[in-house]
Amino acid sequence: MRRYAALMRAVNVGGQGALPMAQLRAMLAELGFDDPQTLLASGNALVGSTLTPAEIERVFEAGIEKTFAFKTDVLVRDVDQLKSVMASNPFPEFARERPSTFIVYFLRGEADGDLADLKPFCVFGEEVAAGPGCLYLCYPEGSGTSKLSGAVIERKLKVRGTGRNWNTVGKLAAKLGG
Repeated sequence: MRRYAALMRAVNVGGQGALPMAQLRAMLAELGFDDPQTLLASGNALVGSTLTPAEIERVFEAGIEKTFAFKTDVLVRDVDQLKSVMASNPFPEFARERPSTFIVYFLRGEADGDLADLKPFCVFGEEVAAGPGCLYLCYPEGSGTSKLSGAVIERKLKVRGTGRNWNTVGKLAAKLGG
């Protein structure tokens, strides 16, 4: 049995997409995942399973829809994938100095667009680079006011995804043994 990080898209602690972490862990246990854990209250879970990552995503997404009555994407990564993302970081200094404004945007599939299409949205010095199954996003002024949003990335690159800051990526990798 392997352990995986499951990253839920558009999940928060209040309002639409609200997902109580204790109820999420209970749902995951009912679905047959081993030792379900959550990290932070922003849609990060760790599970053990013999299923493939794609199967985990499907089971997890169906469970959320049935239990919580909303749809969301779940992207699954193992420790090796997270370690590869961390090792391939093209902005190590920015990640070290500004880990909360350095975002890894995990992709569900391959981008069908050019990163150059994102350049017009980088109005506050943002930088973007492709990585293994992800994008690296530097937000010098923070992501809250940036025009380079998840919606823009998904529309321009025609791929869905979800972002986690560098601190969270490190914590997920560490919890998986990386």
